[in-house]
Amino acid sequence: MCKKQISIRFCGGCNPVIDRGRIAETVQNMLSAMGYTVYYNRMDVDFVIYISGCSANCAQRYNPTDASNVIVAGATIDALGVDERELAVEIVSRVRDCF
Repeated sequence: MCKKQISIRFCGGCNPVIDRGRIAETVQNMLSAMGYTVYYNRMDVDFVIYISGCSANCAQRYNPTDASNVIVAGATIDALGVDERELAVEIVSRVRDCF
C-alpha cells in the first residue's frame, strides 16, 4: 500500500462545543500508527479531515477541495450525530473506509 497523505483542517475556533485539539491529536496518533502521513492545514493531500468546533462548519465551508474528506461540525460527522468521545474513532474509520 502506498502511503496516503491526510490533512486535518481546523475552523477558526470562535464557538467550539468540542475539544478540536484533543480530537485532532488522537486522530493523528491513530492514523500515524497505521502508516498514514498526517499534516495540518494542507490541501494537496489524498484526504482532508475538516474539524469545526460547531455546526457552522467553517473549516470546510471556507476551504473546499475535491479531495475525499470527512466533515466534523460540532458533535456530528457528515451531518450525523456522534458522541464526542467516539468522534476520533469514527473519523479514523471513515478514512480507512475510503482507502
